Amino acid sequence: MLYTFDNLAQRLTQLGFPEATESGFRVIRRDLTQEERAGNIDFRDDGIYLTIDGKEYKGYMYIKQPFIVNYGNKFPKFHITNCETIQEQRAKGKFENRYYWHNSNLVDLTDAQTGAKFDQVSIELCSRCQQQSDIENYNDTEGFFSLLDQQEIEDTTRDIELDMFNRPLDWDKISKEYRQEQNYTCENCGFGGDMLESRKDREFIHTDHIVAWELANMRRNNLQCLCILCHSQKDDVHKANFSKPGMRKRIKRFLDKYRTKLIELGNEYIDDI
Repeated sequence: MLYTFDNLAQRLTQLGFPEATESGFRVIRRDLTQEERAGNIDFRDDGIYLTIDGKEYKGYMYIKQPFIVNYGNKFPKFHITNCETIQEQRAKGKFENRYYWHNSNLVDLTDAQTGAKFDQVSIELCSRCQQQSDIENYNDTEGFFSLLDQQEIEDTTRDIELDMFNRPLDWDKISKEYRQEQNYTCENCGFGGDMLESRKDREFIHTDHIVAWELANMRRNNLQCLCILCHSQKDDVHKANFSKPGMRKRIKRFLDKYRTKLIELGNEYIDDI
């Protein structure tokens, strides 16, 4: 056993997945010019890096108060490099104090002329930045943020010891503690908890990775409790995995015992088996 903990939160924190805010990392917004003057900004080909207390954060910049209404409610682009557009603005004296550095999936905008607010909107990547960085896997702030999240998962899991299925060696304990925390209740159909007639029947409640190929991602937003029936029907891969004779016998035992209750709950898969 790698770790000993009193509860799931402590175990996940040790593994590098503390109690999540938004997507697992710190969301920051700073005045870009102030940070650049302080020497905290580094423009690179894949993003704009902000250093705070010795730690680097990858992000982008966008105009604080753009003209939106005058341009048919079109939002400005965001930038990840010191592209030609930014260089032109610097040369004309139209750059300083105009931009925020940010690293979230959505931004808040205020129209420069009318003061109208446009909160929590996704904006597109500057085409010049896209060409300079040769970016192909995202074109807006939501895509940028998703890539940040994936990179952090990879960084976090790099030093975790994994089993043959690429799960942490403590997966069985994490799985049990997550199910306990959810009172052994399926988060899809609601079966479980006091409906279980014995402790042994807890075997019918599983912990599933929502993003199936991210088996080392132990964030709570990638875990869910599923009864064996819902788990078996999640997608084609799971259907194939649960079609093996041993798993089919377990599903049959589950249905023989709890079919009536599952029908009462309106389980969507009850007629598929």
